[in-house]
Amino acid sequence: MQNSKTYKLYKSGKLWVVGAVAVAGVAVSANTTQVSADTVSNADSQAVKTTDATQNDKQVQLTASSTDTTTDKVTTDDATKSATVSSTAEKSTVPTTAGTSVTQDQAKDAVDKAQDTVTDDAKTASDAGVDVTTGKTTDVTINDENASSKTDEVLSDLNKQDQAVKDATAKQQANDQAYQTATTEKTDATKQGQADLDNATSDLDKQVDTSEKAGITVNVEVAQSSPEYKDSSGLEGQNLLDAMAYNITLYKQGIADGVASEKDDTETLAKLTAEYQQKQADYAKANADRDEAVEKGQSDLNNATSDLDNQVETSKNAGLDVSVEVSKVSPKYKDLTGLEAQDLLDAMSYNLDLYNKAVASGVASEKAYTEALVKLTAEYQKQVADYEAQKAAVDKANADKKAAYEKALEDYMNGTNHTTSMTAQTQTDASSGQYQTFMNATVDQTKGEFTLDHDMNDGVHIIGHGVLKGKVNWKIVSNGDGTETVTISSIELYSYTYTNAYQNQAVNQNINFHVYDNDGNELFSVYHNGNTTFSKTINKTAQINKTFKISPNETSPLAQVLVVDDNWIWNTHGQVSTQIKNTNVAPKVPTYEQDPVKPTAPKATVHHVQVVALAKGQEPAVPVASVKKVTVADMPNADKPQPQKVEVHYYNIKKTPKVEKTETPKAVETASILPHTNANESHGGVLLSAMAGLASLGLAFGISKKGRKQN
Repeated sequence: MQNSKTYKLYKSGKLWVVGAVAVAGVAVSANTTQVSADTVSNADSQAVKTTDATQNDKQVQLTASSTDTTTDKVTTDDATKSATVSSTAEKSTVPTTAGTSVTQDQAKDAVDKAQDTVTDDAKTASDAGVDVTTGKTTDVTINDENASSKTDEVLSDLNKQDQAVKDATAKQQANDQAYQTATTEKTDATKQGQADLDNATSDLDKQVDTSEKAGITVNVEVAQSSPEYKDSSGLEGQNLLDAMAYNITLYKQGIADGVASEKDDTETLAKLTAEYQQKQADYAKANADRDEAVEKGQSDLNNATSDLDNQVETSKNAGLDVSVEVSKVSPKYKDLTGLEAQDLLDAMSYNLDLYNKAVASGVASEKAYTEALVKLTAEYQKQVADYEAQKAAVDKANADKKAAYEKALEDYMNGTNHTTSMTAQTQTDASSGQYQTFMNATVDQTKGEFTLDHDMNDGVHIIGHGVLKGKVNWKIVSNGDGTETVTISSIELYSYTYTNAYQNQAVNQNINFHVYDNDGNELFSVYHNGNTTFSKTINKTAQINKTFKISPNETSPLAQVLVVDDNWIWNTHGQVSTQIKNTNVAPKVPTYEQDPVKPTAPKATVHHVQVVALAKGQEPAVPVASVKKVTVADMPNADKPQPQKVEVHYYNIKKTPKVEKTETPKAVETASILPHTNANESHGGVLLSAMAGLASLGLAFGISKKGRKQN
């Protein structure tokens, strides 16, 4: 017998650790249980050996700050304890002997019962997943003499077969239990580990989001933790549990390190965020105080400047010569570069005090300038008022003179003052003597209407008078310099009336009267004998279109407008002409009074005060943080165990009828019975070895059968 290690899981805190327990066993195949009559005893059949699980005595330490890095450190307190699984089977209940002096019936009954037990146990093994194959049934003939020994041999073999079946069943169940346990433990560890890591990652993500919203730049990396897991390929039973326990320990350590790393990053980032937000709050307060002071300071200065500007405008409007200069005040502020937190607040407070004092001084200065300018302006305005009163009197007198002159000048320059005259000149054949005749013309100065009178002389009396009425149309336009442009445009003939006074005593009574325009076109004619009164309507217009420019007191040339013929005994010829005189008279320039002496406007200079505003604090530098999200590589899965293989074979016990004559059994008959294990029965030993070899082959190539699991 030899010692073998198994491993048992036990709790240490929240983690599992592995402990080794020594058990006794004998060497068998990992997948196939072989039975040999020469090597397996009843006592030794109670134990099987499991493959030693080598436990590395090093610990595993995983850190989330590095990727794909594991050491061989497994902490004692947090180690995962391995569950215990035993493949030790119960002892076979098949007896190895039938006792002495058994009958053939008793022998057959004992074998049949033993084979029933093997069959039941084989069914149990098959239900548990063992690949059970059934070999060829061996015929064994017994008689009264060998019934006891042959039965013992068969029972011993059936006991070993049954023990092998039980061992295979126990190992199959142990392997299945180990596989289920390992798989469950891995699943539970992975679920819990991932939940823990997810919670830590969720907290880290929330803090990253909070920090980024606060303005911090956060670089997120992913760190892959890859523990050096043991390869569980092909492992079974306790070896699988031990390897899985070892891997779970590494995995949990990786999870714990990852959670710790992410928690540290979360706490560090939260602290960094709080510090940055406090700096931002201090920065905001410092600048808010600064902006408030600057806004008030600028308002105070602007109000003082506005009052001063209004007064400057008033003084300028009053005639003062006021110049405005700018005085810039630059207090010696503290440099705020790089200052944060309380240092920034203290320096800003110092600068605000300087600024407020400078503003107050500037406001007082501008108010003093305003008051001085008000006083100076009032004094000058009194001087101006006295001057303006004197000048107003002079201006009024001169204005009256000027207005009268300008009115007269305007009348002269734009006047159309004139007089119009109209004359009638005659050339008669009897300008003297008893047939003497005449012709006269008169004109209305306003309307331009004229009357042309002539007489009718028959040599004895003036027998009648003829009257020609019409109108001369003219237009007079001022040239704006006293001269006039006169245009005689046309002449209109209204009517001709003859009034009889005496009877015509002349022999020739063929009187005819003609009116012509300047071009000789006849406008009107009438024939009569002079003895009756009549009136003729003419209503004709003759164009003249003569234009003259005449200076003041100048008369235009005499312009002919009509030609008249009065034909009778003596013909009377005449021309009607008109002329216009410019009667405009230029006024004399008046003599004006002298103006009083104007007071000299004073000069003044005032100052606008500008205070250089204090600088704002610098915004705190945006922190750049780096955090790591940790992922832990999955543990390898447990391989589903291969089914155990075992072969059974059964015996057909043939009884020998009782014979009176005792005969020695033939050698062949002895050979047909299950061989013994003593040295003398060498032939039987060879046969048994051959059967054991066939059984071994049968186990190696048997068909797996799965049945119900035995409890």
